[in-house]
Amino acid sequence: MLRLIYTLLLLLMMVTAQAQNSKPNIGVNLTGYERYWEGKTLNYKDIIDEIDEIHSRGINDVRLPVSFEYQFKQESENRYLRDLRRIAKYIKKKNMTLIVCYFDHTINKETNFTNVNIIKNNWRLISRALRKYSNHVYYELVNEPNLYPEQWDAVVPEIVSEIRAEDQDTKILIGATNYNSIYELSRKKPFPFENIIYVFHFYEPFIFTHQGADWVGNQTKTIGIPYPYNPSKMPNMAPEALGTPGEVNYNDYKDMANKTSLSHKIDIIVNWANQNNVDIWCTEFGAINTIAPEYRCQYFKDIVDIFKSHNIKCYLWEYQGNFGITDNINILDCL
Repeated sequence: MLRLIYTLLLLLMMVTAQAQNSKPNIGVNLTGYERYWEGKTLNYKDIIDEIDEIHSRGINDVRLPVSFEYQFKQESENRYLRDLRRIAKYIKKKNMTLIVCYFDHTINKETNFTNVNIIKNNWRLISRALRKYSNHVYYELVNEPNLYPEQWDAVVPEIVSEIRAEDQDTKILIGATNYNSIYELSRKKPFPFENIIYVFHFYEPFIFTHQGADWVGNQTKTIGIPYPYNPSKMPNMAPEALGTPGEVNYNDYKDMANKTSLSHKIDIIVNWANQNNVDIWCTEFGAINTIAPEYRCQYFKDIVDIFKSHNIKCYLWEYQGNFGITDNINILDCL
């Protein structure tokens, strides 16, 4: 009898371990505070409520994009940093993780270095406030830096040095230019810093993930595009897309909209990471929520499966918003 009980316990432990290992390493973006043009100020209680919601659904990793320059202008720095510490403390209490992501809409190819001192100063304040939470917090330098690669390469050491003067332990996340492109990142030489994770964003095929997104322009006017590609269900191309990148993407869609093609693209950055012995995460992937749920669901399944096969932590964009999942929470089952 004792041997039988021991065997059953051993089997239970094995099944439990397999179940834990099979869980995809998925986080979610809690958005709104990066969109300074909407005039939204950080609300500690609202963020805690969202953290509770996603934690109750089995998600333990959060990315918080914030336009810090705007937020610091709306409230006193001390009050804002106090709320940020409260969020980090709550994350630690829940045994979750938090990426604090710096959104800056003014550093670009034209302004170049004119805003770097502000970014450095803000990171000095943030890292000083959060350094005691290094086991649960990550710093993402700047979201989708809109600089030339050589400009970004010159800026990164300045910001990293500012953070490390306050905090030696918290991991820093660094992406590439051209919207955190996998292609730009794969051409880079890693920075000579420790405690670094390299990040990328993945929204391909763009004509599918952003279909109908009016802020992109005419290239995404074609809607009703299925995933994976199905010739019998493909809509006609929107007339407005003619002569735009959307026309090229429409014609190529038959070769792009499948798991194999997506996997080959991810292989580009996986090979780079392996060659350079560095860690990579995808801090944004997603698809607009006006897409038919069955297409969106299959896309998520394929993307997450690819990331999981390479042990890449990934973060869905977003919990609320036009790429959000709150209007159809069952979409989490696809992840």
